[in-house]
Amino acid sequence: MKEKCWSKTLLGVYSYLDTIADAIDKITLKTALNSFYFSKSDYEKNNVLTISNKLIDLSERKVTLINLKIIIEDTLMAIPKKDALILIARYVNKQKIMDIAEKNLLSKRSIFRKINHAEEMFSNILLRKGYDSFRLKQMLKNERWILNFHNDLMSKKSSDDFVISQNSLDKVVAL
Repeated sequence: MKEKCWSKTLLGVYSYLDTIADAIDKITLKTALNSFYFSKSDYEKNNVLTISNKLIDLSERKVTLINLKIIIEDTLMAIPKKDALILIARYVNKQKIMDIAEKNLLSKRSIFRKINHAEEMFSNILLRKGYDSFRLKQMLKNERWILNFHNDLMSKKSSDDFVISQNSLDKVVAL
């Protein structure tokens, strides 16, 4: 159950990883450029050590997101193409079950079964690669937005349609 929930979490956040990585780049650039302006009144915020630590933290966050994206893509490549396409349609492209069913000329129930089977395969590949619940939590410990989404899925608070607004994306990057 935990690993399948992690699969849904990773697939659900996949489409936002590039956007957040780009936002981190912008914040990094802005922070670096603004570090030129130094005032004694803002010494705690503007000293070299504070700015350097912030830039390092931002860089580490971006590396984590890039690594996560690679893990997801490698795992999708490791499962059969039909299963990967169904997961991509559902989680990455955010298509509704009925739309996937119509496109594949299958019943809604068949699509649910295929998605369930594909999620199981995705989970099993993640486990074989060594990405169990403990390792994923450790890897993503600084990405509260992903952990919050995962916790919502675990407690069944989150809907199957995971969408992040631009305002929420701005808050995510600030975490």
